Amino acid sequence: MQRNYSLEYPIHWHRSRRRMMLSMLLGGFCGLAGCAASPPIRPAISVVEIVSMAEEGATPDAIIEKIQASRSVYRLRASELVRLKQQGVPDQVLDYMEQTHLTEVCRQAIWDDSGDLYTARTIKDCS
Repeated sequence: MQRNYSLEYPIHWHRSRRRMMLSMLLGGFCGLAGCAASPPIRPAISVVEIVSMAEEGATPDAIIEKIQASRSVYRLRASELVRLKQQGVPDQVLDYMEQTHLTEVCRQAIWDDSGDLYTARTIKDCS
């Protein structure tokens, strides 16, 4: 007697296959969403932390390195800069804090004018 092998599969196989396909599809979307997410946000170094570091005797270079690593941007008024100077923040750090704002404004202007991502060359021109 010859067996009749049908191309049809049992109903329970179709259900489990659908579940498997659905889970793979959802897993793929979740994986893509994770890949498309922005890089982890580094916490900004607050002005209070900068004053504390200066009071503790941290070198200007050490404070600036920490600011750079956090990619913090400071928009300070002249009166705030004077107050920070009075609290012992070194001039070099104050100059760098002001430069973070100017650089960010320049980068934003490049972004707005070109409608495209700015390149390493144009960012270099902003510093």
